[in-house]
Amino acid sequence: MAESRHWPALDVRSPATDPTGLVDGLVAAALDDFSPLAIQDLIPPPLPPGGLWDPAAAPDPPPTPVVWRVCFSTAAGRDAAVAALTALGLDLTVEPLDLPDDDWVARSQQANRAVTAGRFIVAPPWDIPTLTPAGADLIVIDPSMGFGTGHHQTTRLCLRLLSTLDVRGRTVLDLGTGSGVLAMAASAAGARAITGIDIDDHAILAARRSALLNTLPEPVTFQTADVFTAPWPPAELVFANLTGAMLVRAAAQLAALVAPDGQLIVSGFVDSEAADVESALSAFAVTAREREDEWCACVLRRAAR
Repeated sequence: MAESRHWPALDVRSPATDPTGLVDGLVAAALDDFSPLAIQDLIPPPLPPGGLWDPAAAPDPPPTPVVWRVCFSTAAGRDAAVAALTALGLDLTVEPLDLPDDDWVARSQQANRAVTAGRFIVAPPWDIPTLTPAGADLIVIDPSMGFGTGHHQTTRLCLRLLSTLDVRGRTVLDLGTGSGVLAMAASAAGARAITGIDIDDHAILAARRSALLNTLPEPVTFQTADVFTAPWPPAELVFANLTGAMLVRAAAQLAALVAPDGQLIVSGFVDSEAADVESALSAFAVTAREREDEWCACVLRRAAR
């Protein structure tokens, strides 16, 4: 009899609720780097009688602690995620485990549903809207291929800011592309010569697969590379949904990647980091800001030479 398959996984727990959502966001952002196959919330927010929250009376369910089960494709990815979560310095319990293959990954992935951010609807293959509203663009992403599905605040912020810009005919570079959702959204918005870059081969493979699920007006090139260590031609629009520390550390390299009179959309940082990020990127002028929970994003424009 063949040996049954097991999935490398983690149970991640916080001892208390976090009304601001900051712990949830930091944990999700840290996990994002390791392309988890699925995340199951073991304590989903409670529903009121009738099963729906009334936005007029209570727009959000009460917060719950982080109690997540996270599944990875490899033990090495799982172990690297443990190290990254530990480095956050949060009050977390992180327990590695091996899960028997009982279709848990598939069932967890099915919990993902379409989300709307600005003009974009980001949907998994099993929740594609029957009709796309006029003026909206649909991007299909398979959550089994990692994050970047629109469910994290920073992805939604970038999509909302992109929705406010006229990027028709502009060249685009998406740094840390992940699932490729931002690069594909730029294509849907009319950009050209779009390149998604990531240092993770698995992310690039995931992005290419997701691109095949979409009919894009302009093809997107996905490439494994580190543009901070090798020269790269500047683009007229650059996405950098990274971390606050990385945005500050790589500010000079980011500036070099943006063409004169080009725009830079940055996210991945929280309120307490915003001043440092904008100061480090003082070569740009801030033209728009967005915020969701503690997470921030902004559009910056580089002056024409």
